[in-house]
Amino acid sequence: MKQTVPGRFDEAADRHPDQVISLPGEQETLTYAQLRDSSRRMAAGLAAAGAVMGDAIGVLAPNSAAFLQGVLAAGRLGAAACPLPLPMGMRDLDGYLRRTQAIVDRARMTHLVTVPKLHAVTDRLTGVRAFDAADLARHELAPLPGATENHTAILQFTSGSTAAPKGVVLTHANVLSCADSITAAIKITDADAWGSWLPLFHDMGLFGTLTGLFNGIPVTVWSPVTFVKSPAGWLGQFLATGATICAMPNFGYDYLLATVPEDRELDMAHWRVAFNGAESISVRSLRAFIDRFAGAGFRPEAMTPAYGLAEATLVATLPPLDREPVCEWVDRAVLAATGKALPRAEGPGARGIVGLGHAVPGMCVRIGGGRPDGEVGEIEVTGPAVTSGYLGRPDGPFTQDGWLRTGDLGYLRDGQLFFTGRSKEMITVRGENVYPLDVEAIAQLVPGVYKGRCVAFVDDERIIVCAETALRDAGERQRLTDDIAGRCSVELGLSGLDVKLVPARTIPRTTSGKLQRLGMRERYKREST
Repeated sequence: MKQTVPGRFDEAADRHPDQVISLPGEQETLTYAQLRDSSRRMAAGLAAAGAVMGDAIGVLAPNSAAFLQGVLAAGRLGAAACPLPLPMGMRDLDGYLRRTQAIVDRARMTHLVTVPKLHAVTDRLTGVRAFDAADLARHELAPLPGATENHTAILQFTSGSTAAPKGVVLTHANVLSCADSITAAIKITDADAWGSWLPLFHDMGLFGTLTGLFNGIPVTVWSPVTFVKSPAGWLGQFLATGATICAMPNFGYDYLLATVPEDRELDMAHWRVAFNGAESISVRSLRAFIDRFAGAGFRPEAMTPAYGLAEATLVATLPPLDREPVCEWVDRAVLAATGKALPRAEGPGARGIVGLGHAVPGMCVRIGGGRPDGEVGEIEVTGPAVTSGYLGRPDGPFTQDGWLRTGDLGYLRDGQLFFTGRSKEMITVRGENVYPLDVEAIAQLVPGVYKGRCVAFVDDERIIVCAETALRDAGERQRLTDDIAGRCSVELGLSGLDVKLVPARTIPRTTSGKLQRLGMRERYKREST
């Protein structure tokens, strides 16, 4: 069992039985030993209910002991844990149920670990038996078949920022390799502590938390609601725990910048690794966060931009430890037109791109089969943390020599990766390429755009910019529309831009918080017909 997810955790629990796991959102605290023992009982309970090796076992729970127990219990049976996203409120419950039922059916899910407050959801799912985690965790211990490193540990359905969710098959070996790479890259020691507000059903939340658990360090997992309702309040709680490591998407750092009072006294000196990933990283955000919190002891080297994806379990590249973020400025027009990252001075016509570091130990990264430095192509990765493919899809996204095609665009410079966009989201109008990120970077800074939320996409040879706003006055809305179109015309040379203003919180997001360009495009098309 040592080379499995529960086996690795058990080793940590044996070394640190009294180490504490805190889950403030559910007001839960338990020790490593308690999580180990309760997950063993849960596995026995699932086995008694008919779960067998090779099954897919759903886990539908908040950031709680129940979620962690479910993941470990499935692994103890040689079954695959399948994290399910939580409903985002009751407004689109029917849509949520359709999407979740599709995952249940696609995974051929047999059993589901959940909690009582989600019975309104589980009672409406068909073809799967739901069990309360608390009941399962009280079951008598029993012999279990166990698993090997080649069994599927996690069936991770992607959040689908550009397409319908796909089931990424991750073995125990994949998960442990990823955790080992992170541990080695950031040099985790017993002096560290892990803190996270990300949902455990998302890869960054789940595999980050598991990395902390494998290392036997204190782990605190808040509810995402705690962060979203009060980023400043969450920051105070995070710092009070003494946590040294945390991960969040770029928008999380923007939220902190926007909500933490300028005069608030903070001690951020112990925050030594601040992972930034899961979406495009803004040079402006990085600089602003580092400058703003330098006086509180936040070190520039702590900001750790990363590149990863569910198909590589989590992380593919990280910068060297204790190095300030690297930002490169390239000619925006040349980049879009030719795919060449031509360096130029910061200023009008230049695009700032954040360096995402080098391949983590065990991983390799290349561009489009091996393109030279500074030339944009599809990012390809290989290594022991990379999936063997998608559930039920033998035609995986691999090159002939076995590298994973990510669908992301980027380039290398001296071995460091720079991300430029998603291939499916590239805008092509009258034969010219435009990066949505370039349009959005300009539009989001126009006063009146709600929290900078906007997306750009193409429809029938027209570039559409959908921007959220709270403005209601017709004159103010027209000025905002004109300002967005005008700035994009001046800075990008784009004419005939079609700007659509939408209410706040209209643009759909993935479970990790990324704005869905293609999702908004589909909505725009539906509402335009």
